[in-house]
Amino acid sequence: MEGKNYSLGRFYFIFLMMRKYFSIVKRAYLWILIAITATVVSWVLFIFSAQFSEEFTGGISVVFNGKVKDAEFKEQLAQGLAEKGFPNLKVHLDNNVGQTKIKINNRLKDNEEVNKLSLAISNYLVESQTISSESDIVEQVVIGPSVGKYMTNTASRALGLGLLAMMIYMIFSFGTIRKNIAPGILATVVLFTSVLSISIPAGAYGIWMALDPTTQIDTVFIIAILTIIGYGINDVIIIFDRIRENMIRSNEKIAYANVFDESIRQTFKRSLGTSISTLLVLIAMFVFGTGVIQRFSFTVGVGVVVSFLSSIFVAASTAYLLINLTKKVR
Repeated sequence: MEGKNYSLGRFYFIFLMMRKYFSIVKRAYLWILIAITATVVSWVLFIFSAQFSEEFTGGISVVFNGKVKDAEFKEQLAQGLAEKGFPNLKVHLDNNVGQTKIKINNRLKDNEEVNKLSLAISNYLVESQTISSESDIVEQVVIGPSVGKYMTNTASRALGLGLLAMMIYMIFSFGTIRKNIAPGILATVVLFTSVLSISIPAGAYGIWMALDPTTQIDTVFIIAILTIIGYGINDVIIIFDRIRENMIRSNEKIAYANVFDESIRQTFKRSLGTSISTLLVLIAMFVFGTGVIQRFSFTVGVGVVVSFLSSIFVAASTAYLLINLTKKVR
């Protein structure tokens, strides 16, 4: 019990020292520079490693019973399909327990060509005696170019509407402090912190794609990004809700730096506890899960860490900097 009290006492001592000697928002330029640099590097990593699944490009996914030698089979399959009139195909293999999954997500001309490729793959598997008959094919998914285009447009709209909804919520939710923090500033904070919160997970996912060619951008990744947007805004709302309360309690002449720093200090422990408890669940999912569950938990886990840091160092600092540029700040 004494050890626990000692730990808590040391914890609060650190916060008191932060409050007295260290101002987060007065170092706004530093945090924003770090955030912009991290965002740019992350998108470079993501773009150069990007591999879209057949859900977005159109293509074919075939699962059959049996295992094959990856490099040798990929080369033979690509050559066999080239002889059937489908050259320069990118073949991806995923070996699971007793089964093999073939994924081909080249952009094909039309739905008819996709169907012809699907038939060619089935025929090749039988002709090469990889499978004894077509009954060994467990699953065969065919996605035409039109469906891939629809999925791409839908994912883009979902991300855009998600960000827009968060900005609108912040503007109306914190209308009582509109005379102190303009709606445009709140919208900018949401947009900037949300972009940061999804950029670094995207960069981390890009590194995974570079290391593992079977990892691709699919609907699970989009769901993870939308989850991060929703989770990240929660941390920002907690801090700005406390800022609103502290501003209402203050007199007419508000010392913005003091109010912002005090609000961050007051909400730090709550945000940290929420993030750690969420991370514990995601770590368990990553350790005991496989495939899409691992990729989802990894992406969201990175997003949780970034969202926490962004809410502490970037959100209030961005608002403080923008206020400083638009009005005289004490």
